[in-house]
Parts: sequence; C-alpha cells; structure tokens
Amino acid sequence: MKKIKILGAGISGLSAAINLSKANYEVDIFEKNPDCGMRFHGDLQGLENWSSKEDVLDTLKKMHIDLNFRTTPFRKVTFSNCDKAEDFTFDRPLFYLVKRGNFRDSFDQGLKEQATEAGAKIHFNQTIPEGEADIVATGPRFKNISVADKGIKFKTDLPNLAVGVVNKNAAYKGYSYLLIADGDACICSCVFDDTRKLNDCFDFTKKYFIDKYKLKIKEPKNVGGVGYFSINNIYREGKTLFVGEAAGIQDFLAGFGMRTAVTSGYLAAKSIIENLDYDKLANQEFSKYLKAGIVNRFTWEHAEVDNYNSVLEKLSKMKQSTDLLYSIYNFNLLEQFEYPLALSYIKKQYPEVLE
Repeated sequence: MKKIKILGAGISGLSAAINLSKANYEVDIFEKNPDCGMRFHGDLQGLENWSSKEDVLDTLKKMHIDLNFRTTPFRKVTFSNCDKAEDFTFDRPLFYLVKRGNFRDSFDQGLKEQATEAGAKIHFNQTIPEGEADIVATGPRFKNISVADKGIKFKTDLPNLAVGVVNKNAAYKGYSYLLIADGDACICSCVFDDTRKLNDCFDFTKKYFIDKYKLKIKEPKNVGGVGYFSINNIYREGKTLFVGEAAGIQDFLAGFGMRTAVTSGYLAAKSIIENLDYDKLANQEFSKYLKAGIVNRFTWEHAEVDNYNSVLEKLSKMKQSTDLLYSIYNFNLLEQFEYPLALSYIKKQYPEVLE
C-alpha cells in the first residue's frame, strides 16, 4: 500500500485525504494545531454557489464528500450601501452557510470525521518539512496581508437573514455582512489594502446593523482573521503538490475560497490515484477563475466612487438568476479585454501579490 503524507489538516488537506484513503492509500496528515478548524471560532461562512452551473453540494458529493455538517441555503439576500437596500431572491441558493472551527456540525469537523473514518491518520501538534510532504495544505504561504476581517459571532432570536453592505466606512474596498442561521449569527467587516481602517470599519458596521435590525446580541465572541493573495500560483515543487491557499488559489474579489480549496484537494488526490498531471488539472480548473478575480478586484475598487450605486444597479438586473455572477467569475470576453490593465493595476496597488 502506497503511503501519502499530507501537511495540514485544513479543508483542502482533508479533501485530499478522504479521496486517497477511499482509494486504499495509507494517509498520514500532520497538523501543527491540536484539532481541525482552530483558525476559526464558530464563524459563519458561505460555500459559494455561483462560480459553477452545478450546485456546490452536488459537486461535493461527486468529490466523495458526504454532507455530515450543517448547511443552510440562502436564496434571498439583501445588499445595501447604507443609503439604499435591494432585496434579491435567486433561482437557486446563492450560497450555503456553514460553521467553521472545532465545533460539532462544523465544516472542518465534518471533513475530519470523514477522513478518519476512511482510514486517514491525523497527527495533531506535529509537523514535517514541506519537502517531505506529498501534499502541502497549510494555508497561505505568503508574508504580506492583503485583507483582514473583524467581527463577532453571537446568538439571536431573529429569523435567518443574509445582508451584505458595501460602503467605504463599513468596509474599505471590501464588504461587511450580517448572517443569521438557525439562531447563530455573525457580523463582520472585511477590509482590503489599508487594514489599519479595520477597527473603525467594524464599529461602523456593528452600529449600522444594530440600529437597522434592532439586534439584541447574546453571548458575543470575537472572530476574525487575515487573508493573503498571490498571482504566482505554485501547484508543484518537485514531488510535492500544493493545494488550497498554499497554492495561492483564492478569489481576489470577495475571498470565497472553500469551494476551490476542497476542489484542489480532490484534484491533487485524483492526480495521484490516476497518475495524472496535477499542474494541468489545476490550471484547467482555476486559471480563468483566478484571472477573473484580478479583473473583478480592479473593477470593484473603481466602483467605490459613487458609493457602489453602479454595483447595486447591476445586481438589480439579476434578481432571479446567478448568470451574471457566473459570467464574471469565469473570465468572460470583457474581462479578457480588461485583464492586462487590471493586472497592471493590481501589481502596483498590491505589490505583495508578486511574492
């Protein structure tokens, strides 16, 4: 039986482990933390459902991942720039909320359970050099921060709700949100570029949501983190394959990375099991997505001048369909034309992405 070593027990590493173990490989995962999901604290995050025509839950099943974690679908979403708000009801779920962290029914713990049941061994509080690993799934390998988020999770009696806010005072070059799923809630502000603005943005966001929705916050706990981006995607070094954020696979517009993380782990496992070229598989899957992210970030940062009214206007034209979002995440003809200009802008505005 061939032995495989995976460095990192995040969702991309666990995805690879599940598939390799089910194919009768002996899998050892080395995780520096004492459990899976320790980067998170019960945060609510979205499994995006717009970058593919296939529902993300069906995609997970095709990648041999069972739905043993809680998912809450959201077809109705509100977008606001604090001056006006638009309600949207889509033809299918725009995203599925999942819980992150080392909590029962979380995405991380669900994948951990599946990996161990398939036969993978997770060695917590242990690590190995990258060069000794067959797959590296350690998260970002980059030093410079491009985005930071700050928020709180809490309990509430309000019904399920998803609200996104685009306003420079609420989230500089980014977005803020209020998410409520079955009594669990999360308020966060995501700031790009100048992360020094984060505290002020979060304070503005929290006050806006409390006043707007008459929130009564119960059992609040702090959540948050930082994000890194790179335009130099590394899928392989020697025999070692890189997956998820370790490979630089991330959405530069909004940072929805769970779907791509799990997919990259699956593709790495597939390449080993079927003796395929992982670089080729990853490029086929992610190249257009990553280029679209650069154009989308460029476009977004130039939409702030009118307090994102132009963005809300475009969104208002897709009330029943995710087709527009699908188009802008798949490198459409307009994005192909804009790409050289967008790439030049990103290199100047975010020089850290070159590392």
